[in-house]
Amino acid sequence: MKLWQKIFLLTLVLVILVVNVTAYVLLLNNHQLAIEREQQSAATRHVYLVAELQNSITYEQVVERTFPLDDVKTLGVAREVLDLQRDDPTLGATLFIDGERVYSVNSQPIPQEALMLSEPEFSSRIVEEEGRTYLLVSSSIPLSERTYQLVTSFEITSTFDLFLADFDLVRVIGIVAGLVVAGILLVLVSTLLGPLRNLSATTRQIAGGDLEQRATVHGNDEVAEVALNLNTMADSIEHNVTELEKLAEARRVFIGNLAHEMKTPLTSILGFADLLRIKRVINDDERLEYANVIVNETKRLQSLSGKLMELLIMGSMELSTERVSVNALVSDLSMTMQPIMRSRSTELTCTALAHDEHIDVDVELVKSLLYNLIDNSIRVVQPSGTVCLTAAVEGETVVLAVCDDGPGIPSEQIPQLIEPFYMLDKARTRKHGGAGLGLALCAEIARAHHTELVITSTLGEGTTVQVGFKKAGDHG
Repeated sequence: MKLWQKIFLLTLVLVILVVNVTAYVLLLNNHQLAIEREQQSAATRHVYLVAELQNSITYEQVVERTFPLDDVKTLGVAREVLDLQRDDPTLGATLFIDGERVYSVNSQPIPQEALMLSEPEFSSRIVEEEGRTYLLVSSSIPLSERTYQLVTSFEITSTFDLFLADFDLVRVIGIVAGLVVAGILLVLVSTLLGPLRNLSATTRQIAGGDLEQRATVHGNDEVAEVALNLNTMADSIEHNVTELEKLAEARRVFIGNLAHEMKTPLTSILGFADLLRIKRVINDDERLEYANVIVNETKRLQSLSGKLMELLIMGSMELSTERVSVNALVSDLSMTMQPIMRSRSTELTCTALAHDEHIDVDVELVKSLLYNLIDNSIRVVQPSGTVCLTAAVEGETVVLAVCDDGPGIPSEQIPQLIEPFYMLDKARTRKHGGAGLGLALCAEIARAHHTELVITSTLGEGTTVQVGFKKAGDHG
């Protein structure tokens, strides 16, 4: 059963139940009040008749000067009084002596056992006989020296008929009201649950893969809040799916490039190793040439695997930061890189800070970052070219920059430089053992330090790569 059906049926049953129970309680209360009025009226008339009997007997005793009257005289007076009630058909009166009926006026079709009340004092009861309803009032009356019992009966059938007629009317009204309420409820439930149906349809579309679908938000009620939450969830899902697709594509490209980069050195190593194995006559120069190729390609593979490992663990490793002097860091790098610079006939110039500053960084990672930047510059400059490592202060930031006087980089290719395996000049990079991972690793190290690489380049003039670190607050 659907939600709108449950709400409709439960509300309809509740409304009909409340209306009918309320009407029945009110009707029953009015009927009870009507019965009480009838009982009060009957009691009043019964008391009046008792008083009339007693007054008539007393008057007769005074007139006859006989105290007390005998039973015959007493009964005769009582008959005269009761006979006066014959003109009122709604009143029946019966007189008893010692439980035996002695006289009756307007006798109702009520059996003797119903008329005889066991209570000696004043009492009343309601009885039904032959489809009619009667109210019986009984009391003991001392007349002369005897005690009589007077039972008066009043037909109240009309009161009960009115109650039953009202009850039938209430049932009819209840049915009609139920149908009207059902129609109104159907329209209201359908209108109120319309937004929920729209939410359900939107949810099905999103679940079916249409991540661009969004729920329409109307008002500020609970349904609108659910719609807003659904849209927020859909935005998050769409963003996550997009990111996963990008990640999957990046990994696909990464794996393809990795396979391509490893294929070349492995092919060279296998080819020259196979030459050494199958060639029967080989001189020292050839052996040295083949061995050099194998060694160089092996080093290239070693460098590739090392940088890949660093790149893969950067996302999960925790930084081990320490406070370091910027000038000491620049000086250390200058000394470390000199042998490499000499072997490639390239000059490295370093510019330290006039007033030394300190930064809180992971020293080994920052050294690796700067080493890769310098190494990239060495690969692109001509022999006798220049690579510069400079440090400068800009506000609260220490900016380390590596620049060269190489050929420069086209502006449209600068955003791609930090992608793994991306290489501007693949022939030159492979010649020097590169694999296009240096800048990708540098970007990850910068990101881990909550900063980023800033690359600027001019064709024919050179390239500059900057990275900024926040100055340490306390130099001591």
